[in-house]
Amino acid sequence: MTTELSEAQRELADTRAEIAELQGLIDGLEEKVRNGEAAEEAQQIGEQYGLKRLAELRQEAAQRKLAKAEAADLARRREAAVQAAREELEPLSPERLAEECEAALQVIERVHSLGDARQAAIVRHAKVFLELGMQDRIRHRDGAWVVFEVGGARYDTSQDCLGGRALLAAIDGERYRRALIPARRAQGFSGPEPDNHPMSRLLAANADAVENGEAA
Repeated sequence: MTTELSEAQRELADTRAEIAELQGLIDGLEEKVRNGEAAEEAQQIGEQYGLKRLAELRQEAAQRKLAKAEAADLARRREAAVQAAREELEPLSPERLAEECEAALQVIERVHSLGDARQAAIVRHAKVFLELGMQDRIRHRDGAWVVFEVGGARYDTSQDCLGGRALLAAIDGERYRRALIPARRAQGFSGPEPDNHPMSRLLAANADAVENGEAA
């Protein structure tokens, strides 16, 4: 609220109080006249009516001043609202969002490609191990389904679950899980458990490590 608006409101309140006070005096004097107390009270009534009329004129002036101040204040707030909207929304324009969406698409495509590359590499190396008779590396074989071991890690041609589409599904599920955490914690509950997918569990563990300050 501006100073001009505050002053106009105060002036109007003061004139209204003054008019109410004068009306009270007039009512009292008129009652005295009705009771037979004549000349002096009648003269005072005329004086009080004159003062009341002056106060009413000041009230009209205060009302006009208030209306002007209110209009100016409304115009100022409208201009501020437009400016605030511009400052917040212009950086969120469709063109700016499109840039971020394009960047996200590129990252998503890279993740998808990496997952598919991993799956293709698993299948390719499994085939080579079989061709070379490396049974010491093979942990399971059932037709095209092969599980082999390299460097202490197992690789599964059928159930590796880290292909491109599986990775994107895991990311989407973890994003949804994280969105639920604030509301659950606000209610006194722990965050929801991650999906039973190796990447979901890994992402959740990484998030916990970052939150607890354990990330490298």
